[in-house]
Amino acid sequence: MCNACDTRFMSFMRAYQGRRGVIGGMAASLVAAAVPAGEVLAQGMAERIFLARAIHTVDDAQRSVQAVAVRGGRIVALGARDEVLGLRGARTEVVDFGDATVLPGFVEPHMHSNFAGLRPWLDVGPFTTADMDAARGKIRAAAAQAGPGGWVQAKMLDPSIMQGRPFDRASLDDVSPEVPVFALEANGHVAYVNSKAIALAGVSRDTPDPPQARFVRDAGGALSGRLEEPNAFQPFVSVMPSPAPAELAALLRADLDDASAKGCTTLHDCGIGGLFGEGDLALLDAVMAGDPGVRYAGFLVSTHFETWAKLGLRPGERSRRFTLNGIKAWADGSNQGLTGYQREPYLGTTNRGALNYTPAEIEQVIRQAHDAGWQIGVHANGDAAIDVVLEAFERATDAEGRRRLRHRIEHCSILDTGQIARMARLGISPSFLIGHVHFWGRAFRDRLLGPERADRLDPCRSALAGGLRISLHSDYNVTPVDPLRCIENAVLRDMHEGGGVLNPNERISVMHGIRAMTIDAAWQCHLDHLCGSLEVGKAADMVVLERDPLAVRADEIRKIPIRSTWLDGERRFSA
Repeated sequence: MCNACDTRFMSFMRAYQGRRGVIGGMAASLVAAAVPAGEVLAQGMAERIFLARAIHTVDDAQRSVQAVAVRGGRIVALGARDEVLGLRGARTEVVDFGDATVLPGFVEPHMHSNFAGLRPWLDVGPFTTADMDAARGKIRAAAAQAGPGGWVQAKMLDPSIMQGRPFDRASLDDVSPEVPVFALEANGHVAYVNSKAIALAGVSRDTPDPPQARFVRDAGGALSGRLEEPNAFQPFVSVMPSPAPAELAALLRADLDDASAKGCTTLHDCGIGGLFGEGDLALLDAVMAGDPGVRYAGFLVSTHFETWAKLGLRPGERSRRFTLNGIKAWADGSNQGLTGYQREPYLGTTNRGALNYTPAEIEQVIRQAHDAGWQIGVHANGDAAIDVVLEAFERATDAEGRRRLRHRIEHCSILDTGQIARMARLGISPSFLIGHVHFWGRAFRDRLLGPERADRLDPCRSALAGGLRISLHSDYNVTPVDPLRCIENAVLRDMHEGGGVLNPNERISVMHGIRAMTIDAAWQCHLDHLCGSLEVGKAADMVVLERDPLAVRADEIRKIPIRSTWLDGERRFSA
């Protein structure tokens, strides 16, 4: 979103709105319980003890242990196997993972629940479809099968890495003259429609562009069929078929299950509210009130800030595993969609992309949220957009508040050393959509930005060297939720298209990659008191891996099987 996820696609919701102690007799190497030893004993010792060949705590000391004791979903002790087994009582369950490796459960710091409704859509993306002509062929076939009142709703289109003539109104009319078509790019910032869809949506050449969005027109002023930014999608989404509430809830639960199967115990939604505000929140409240299998937190969209204020929403826990912690704004669009705001034009064009707000408006959004005590995450892909956002943070926020609220720049894609130094001074941290490097690296280097700017894409190592705390994310649905793949992408910086490496100087260590998907991601999400590392007093959120990512070849990391995922010491996924 950020490219895609930023779509705020919730129109589908129209239908409804330690104390630490030392266990007596245990060796000093045993990290003791979150409660005094006598109380642990009185409570019947540990409820569960987990054993494994290697349990990487990812704590400040980056220790590895062999056993973790859990009671009430919290870690009460960890250390050597024999020592922790001393907490075993008559009712203690011992779970032995054998030669497996255990990490803290992965934290996905930037995804979008709004995309759950897209699961049934037609996939015309580059990893399922040969080229743009093949995508048209899929749409033609779907249109032929559409019943009365039906639409062709397509997703994942990506002209930046798919060869062939781009979509426009005329080419979509050719393949589907009678059935309306809405085709969304993978980045979530650009979509394409045919004449039938335009007519149904009631949009004409005289319709003004909506706020922060554009109905793109050709040289003669006629609608081209290209839509830029989510507000331009709304007239079409409002007349498209959408899932019923129960169906949408089931689709979201399927997304959560998929994330758990990838080792995630925590998800952070960067766009709650979308186009229809309260509907997103109603859906999440309903799903999270059940047994979702993950911890969930998120940012509310800035475009509905007044609604959130009227509802009396404040940062903090909404239900047992659902927390609201911030406000999300979008400064620009997608680099691969040519709408990310750049200092210099895209290769072979005079186009620098565009801001979605004026600099003054961005500053006002940040000031309003900051003054109300919300953490702020601002989407900024282009280097010029990052400049504008940093200027706004500097003018609209105070140093103590920035430190406490941990403001973020989402994607922060084309970043230079001067901006890194400025972020460090301001206390702003980046969350990188690292799949940009792997899936789009060659497109950025050879067709969109050129080598110099592409080398600055997701500069993880420079950010760490500059004192920034970083996270890695999928921006689901832009790329799949897959923390091991994200770690591998940051370690290797290999390019899917054509092979090769994009700026090897920005590679990071495996442990830095793990931290960026565990404790540092949790810190960015204001959840590090609860998860992200395995420490006494924290939740027993764990992922069990077939092999140790610290001991395999870097290009094998993403292939490591997930054996199981545990939330609060309870199994939530098992292979």
